[in-house]
Amino acid sequence: MSGLILVSCLVCGGLVYFGVNSQATSQIQQKYGDNPIVKEHLGEIHSAWINTEASHEVAEEFGTPDYIVYDVHGSEGDGQLLIKQGEGDNFVGDEGILRIDSQDFDL
Repeated sequence: MSGLILVSCLVCGGLVYFGVNSQATSQIQQKYGDNPIVKEHLGEIHSAWINTEASHEVAEEFGTPDYIVYDVHGSEGDGQLLIKQGEGDNFVGDEGILRIDSQDFDL
């Protein structure tokens, strides 16, 4: 019985994780997809996934937990978007940084 509960929790958690990433990708595409810097380095944004480990590192780097790091795959390349959290149903705020390797670009 406890194994079934554990599996159910894992499946439910996985569905929530994929749902949040899907919604975040859509919001990132809407908010940053036409940004000239993003287009130059990533091209068209295809997907974005939350990177929790990098988010913790950025929280320490910036001294605030307000930023979420997304690993972004685009038609021209890959990088990370460090995006200040939005409010309410918006996962994606108005402040962002594109990080390619160790180089940062303010968006």
